[in-house]
Amino acid sequence: MKIFIGVVYSLLPEIVLLIAAALVSHFIGKFPPGGILALELVTLCILLVALALSIQFNRRRIFFAVLSLLVACAGLLLAAGMHDGLRRQILSGGLCLLLPLNLVWMQALAERGVFTRRGSWPFGLLIVEILFVAACVGIGARAIAAALYVEFMRWPVLAATGISQPGLLLLALGLLWLNDRLIRRHSPELAAFFFSLVAAAAVLHTQAPGVMVAFAAAAGIAFGFAIVLESWSMAYEDELTGLPGRRALEEQLRQLGNRYVIAMLDVDHFKRFNDSYGHAVGDQVLRLVASRLQNAGGGGKAFRYGGEEFTLVFPGRTLDEAGAALEALRADLATSGFSPRRQERRNATAQAAPADIAAVLRITVSIGAADCDNPHRDPWKVLMTADRALYKAKQTGRNQVCLEPA
Repeated sequence: MKIFIGVVYSLLPEIVLLIAAALVSHFIGKFPPGGILALELVTLCILLVALALSIQFNRRRIFFAVLSLLVACAGLLLAAGMHDGLRRQILSGGLCLLLPLNLVWMQALAERGVFTRRGSWPFGLLIVEILFVAACVGIGARAIAAALYVEFMRWPVLAATGISQPGLLLLALGLLWLNDRLIRRHSPELAAFFFSLVAAAAVLHTQAPGVMVAFAAAAGIAFGFAIVLESWSMAYEDELTGLPGRRALEEQLRQLGNRYVIAMLDVDHFKRFNDSYGHAVGDQVLRLVASRLQNAGGGGKAFRYGGEEFTLVFPGRTLDEAGAALEALRADLATSGFSPRRQERRNATAQAAPADIAAVLRITVSIGAADCDNPHRDPWKVLMTADRALYKAKQTGRNQVCLEPA
């Protein structure tokens, strides 16, 4: 149940977009011609903005996904204007296969940049796809249409949709694959790709220009939102620990009130973990400390300051209140052992003697804290005072909390 709630929460913006697109597509028949034209222009602008954002932030997967969506929309508009039913069927069948296939394939691509030598080869593949579909439409053979619309099962519900059964199979497999990835790792980009497949299913189901415009615009917004949100996360969150980073700390310091406590925390002998057991174990240590900091009491908010150093900010707290929470945190880390994952322990044997590979490692931290009850005092000076208190804690034996009153 918890996993299901997490997936739904990660898809919440896309759920809102889905409802909005469904409402627009339902009422679009009542729009005046000018309103429909305006909606089409807005959709084109949204997709172009999504392309521009993907270029600006060098997001190859999203760039080629949006480009595939644009090409598919152009193909559907072309199919809607065809008088030859067989050629229209071939074009629609080709889009039913290629659009979901491209969206799933684009998500599986490694990020190599949009216009780099190693990253731009999907341009060639898209051109080959366009030429192949154009050739099939030009030939206009019934055998091609029969192959594109081959039936695996004769169910009435399958005959009610405009999507070919091979296309339905690709959509179902793609949604299952992306759903599995979303369960394993919540990501705005994964959520956007999942929604784009849902939007593609809605567009291909009716192949109506109004539905296409509504859902294509929603998919473009989802991709743009994913780029902005993930770029914000990269700027404000530490990738290794998941904690807010230095930039987020700077903003937090600017928002502090008249009374607060700032604490600096350092993992004792951290270099020894890297030298003896490898950087993979060192990363595990940092993630463990970060997880304990996130659950620290006293109302403290944790930040990754850099290296093995962390910062805790206690807004509205006195030094005694924050000191009690910091002491509890220190004692918790000191008394709970840490067991490296088996793979990292095996890798460590290449650089350390087997006798040195402990099944359970002991982690201790040194903490320095300073308070402020003066609204005119610079928070960065309070942080520097806390850093001096941390240095004092390390100089006098480590594994302790040193408090520095204002």
